[in-house]
Amino acid sequence: MSPKTLETELLLLPGATEVEIRPDGLWLDAPALNVRAMAQKMVWLGAHFSTITATALPNGETELIYHYLLDRQSVNFAVQTQNQVTHSIAEIIPAANWIEGEIQELYHVHFRGHPNPCRLIRLPEQLTGWVTGTNETEL
Repeated sequence: MSPKTLETELLLLPGATEVEIRPDGLWLDAPALNVRAMAQKMVWLGAHFSTITATALPNGETELIYHYLLDRQSVNFAVQTQNQVTHSIAEIIPAANWIEGEIQELYHVHFRGHPNPCRLIRLPEQLTGWVTGTNETEL
């Protein structure tokens, strides 16, 4: 699929704004993107899910970048949490299960609809509260 054809498909997603074609792939910066619709579209297109990366923002939210590979090109979606909440894509793409769990614990993001929201990481006592900003017993 050509980058231009893919760009047209991606702009149909709810919350999509503009697709930028960069040397390192396609980038969609859409803070309010419907991530479930995005995941369904990427599965339908035959894309391979790579991972999700996260960055804490100064406003208390978290930027999540969903990374895919399609026809040897990288496709990346930058979205933002709303009150530290977003929807889980793990039911659509099971490979997202673990990384959503890690992001939930390390960035305190709630993935609504996650199939298994139990803790993955037990932090050493001296780090409890350091990463999340809370006491682990409050989680």
